[in-house]
Amino acid sequence: MASSLPTTLRMLVVAWRGAREALSFSSTRLRQHTGAHLHRIDRYSAVDAVALAGQRVESAPFRLGGHEWQLHFYPRGVLATSDAAGAGRVSVDLMLRRARDPWWRLLPALREDVTAAYRVSILDGDGNRAFGAAVGPRRFRGSWSSAGAEDVATVEELRAALQRGGEGGGGDGIVVRCDVTVTSLEKESRIKWCIRQLVGKLSLDSIITSSQVDEISTSSFDNESI
Repeated sequence: MASSLPTTLRMLVVAWRGAREALSFSSTRLRQHTGAHLHRIDRYSAVDAVALAGQRVESAPFRLGGHEWQLHFYPRGVLATSDAAGAGRVSVDLMLRRARDPWWRLLPALREDVTAAYRVSILDGDGNRAFGAAVGPRRFRGSWSSAGAEDVATVEELRAALQRGGEGGGGDGIVVRCDVTVTSLEKESRIKWCIRQLVGKLSLDSIITSSQVDEISTSSFDNESI
């Protein structure tokens, strides 16, 4: 009987390996990282007076979703034809400065794209959204790639808003807010998927247990009050 036990175990191991080879499992889930960056431009009327079409104001680099980003703000638009007095549009562009890539993805053929959507808002003196534009989702092809310039408002619209704000004591500066959502598809192994499902179930069970305890405590309190 004892000698047959190792043989049985070996048979079970072989059967388990065969089952694993016959059926494999993996999963993919969508992950999103969202954040915001605020950039203030003081004395905007002076900036607007000297800015030429194609000249930009750059925000400080900021990190989101494991990547480094930068917002480009064009007071007179991107194209030289938009530089006529009283014409043109205020434009923005989001730049992916550095993607979170391992060293072997620095090669152009192995570069991994980054997908992101963003929304730019020009805030008034009270912090309310005066102008804005939503962009995306867009594909950024590696570091130092951009989404492409988007118009937010006309030059005259922003000047008029600043003038109204100045009359109301709002000052001569603007705040540009950029909300970015980075989207990625994450592959999971069978073990990682099972662990995530188990953790989620344990969290749900703890919530249910806490709710049941609260109900029992409330019921006991009501009975004692009666």
